[in-house]
Amino acid sequence: MRKISPEERQIMRRTYTEKIIETVRTEGFITLTIQDLARLMGISRASLYNFFASKEDIILEVTEIYIDYLNRSNQFINNSCYPYIQRLPAVFEQTVFSAVYASEIYLTELKSVCPTFYERKLALANERLVTLHSFYENGIIDGDFNPHSPALVIEQDEASLRRILNSSFLVEQGISLEDGMYGYYEMMKQRTFVPAVLKTGRDPYIEKAVRVIVSQLTKE
Repeated sequence: MRKISPEERQIMRRTYTEKIIETVRTEGFITLTIQDLARLMGISRASLYNFFASKEDIILEVTEIYIDYLNRSNQFINNSCYPYIQRLPAVFEQTVFSAVYASEIYLTELKSVCPTFYERKLALANERLVTLHSFYENGIIDGDFNPHSPALVIEQDEASLRRILNSSFLVEQGISLEDGMYGYYEMMKQRTFVPAVLKTGRDPYIEKAVRVIVSQLTKE
């Protein structure tokens, strides 16, 4: 077997870990054995140990994926160089992925088995809320946003998207994931922007965000 560079090894670690995220978020990880994880990754147990030292190491990588994503999206949402119409889709995308991947079973097991990882994730999740509060407060101050309570707005989106995406709601209503995402974002946009700056129709930023959401949530 050829020698793998540290950079390539990290890329492969991330690629293999992404294949188990859906199972971890819906079923947890405590009952999964190394053999189960190797099967979900599509590699042998022996090959798994070329990239991961232990089951805990795998769970660390799962957590790092979420932490890395939140760090990147927080930085973008905080960046006032970009217009609000470009940053609101990032807020929407971040809320969707937080609702989906920060599942109750995963967080409960992470707190029990890997409390250090749990505390890191919790700290960044709290930082995310601070970022969102600042985003909405600045939008109100700048006159672009309606003067709704940021705390209530954030809670509404968290609760609504968690309910929509973690239940059979879309199936029962006959709504595709793509249409559901466009529909909710349109309500979010109408609620957020004052009439003077509200632009009608789909913008390219939300189209990109929805493509990412649908591709990630429909992975097999």
